[in-house]
Parts: sequence; C-alpha cells; structure tokens
Amino acid sequence: MTQPGSQIQALIEQALTGDERATGELHDVHYPAVLRLAYMLLQNLQDAEDATQEAFLYAFQNLERYDPERASFATWIKVIVTSRCRDLQRRRRFQWLSLQRLVESGREPEDEKPDHQPELVLELIGVRRRVWEALKQVPPKSRQALILRYFGELSYREMAQALGCSINTAKSRVVYGHRALARLLERTGEIELGTTATT
Repeated sequence: MTQPGSQIQALIEQALTGDERATGELHDVHYPAVLRLAYMLLQNLQDAEDATQEAFLYAFQNLERYDPERASFATWIKVIVTSRCRDLQRRRRFQWLSLQRLVESGREPEDEKPDHQPELVLELIGVRRRVWEALKQVPPKSRQALILRYFGELSYREMAQALGCSINTAKSRVVYGHRALARLLERTGEIELGTTATT
C-alpha cells in the first residue's frame, strides 16, 4: 500500500517530533518493498530482514538528514538498505546473486528512462531458468547495478550514491551487465540479440 507524497511528508514531519505512530506507519508502508530489494541483493531472508531492520533504524535515527528535494523517502530508504546489504556482503563474503525477480517483472523504472533501452530484459521473460544460470556468471558489480536499476528502480544518480561510485560508473556497470548477460545467453543458443548487447 503506497501513500501520496504529501501524506508521506506529513508522516515524516510528525515522526521528526517523536510521534511513534507516524514512525510506525512510515515503516509499515515501506517495509515490504525494502525487504524485497534486500532479499534480491542477498538471497537470504534472515540476512535481508537484518539489513532491512538496520536500514530503518538508521533512517529513523537520521531522519533530520532526509531531504525531500533530493529524493522520495522510498528512494532514500532503498539507498540506505543497499548500503547495508553491501556492508553485510563484505562482512560475510556473500556473492550478489540473481535478477530472477527482475526477469519476472520485465518493467522499466518510471522515474527516468535509461540511456540503454531494456530490450534485453524484455527478451528474457520467457527464458528465466537460463537467465538465472547466466546471471550467476555476470560480474558482481554489474549484477548489483542491474538489480538496483531494474528491480530497485533507482535512477543513475541514486545508484551512484548507493554503490559509492560516479554516475558514469553506474551507467557503465548497467551497460556491461547487459553485454555480459547477452553474451552468456547467446553462447547457450537460448536467444539471439544481435546488436542489443552493444546498445
């Protein structure tokens, strides 16, 4: 259940005054999407729940730092949970896995169109099993970028912030991810993408 931006902003203002009901409502509204993103990045429910809890704890302890002019609260909390997932991955040496949900969703973020059209994503809808195997072989940084771009629905600027890199690097990682995935799938003979991998 999502709420209009004005209602979310009102809840934030109330939460800043110490209103626990408003804090709880902010949590409840955003928790499912944040947990899904954390699970996509970590592929472990317990770890995803831990990262999500840490992200909300950080967000509410630092709520005065949130700037609605820069991003929506939903985007801000996604950037925070991405950072928590990266920290957890470093600590436990997890591999970033899977774009299975991305492939199932096959949709493009609405906030801004990427420079590289998602034909690849749309082509993959019918070949989920092969894609799953191919994605395990995509370099981790590119895999992370694809997850954040298409599943997390982050803009390149937001991705750069979450990944601790420049905007151009974030864009490059998405492009390289598309190319790597296309090469892997073409090798299996599952799909023929022609020039899609280089667009």
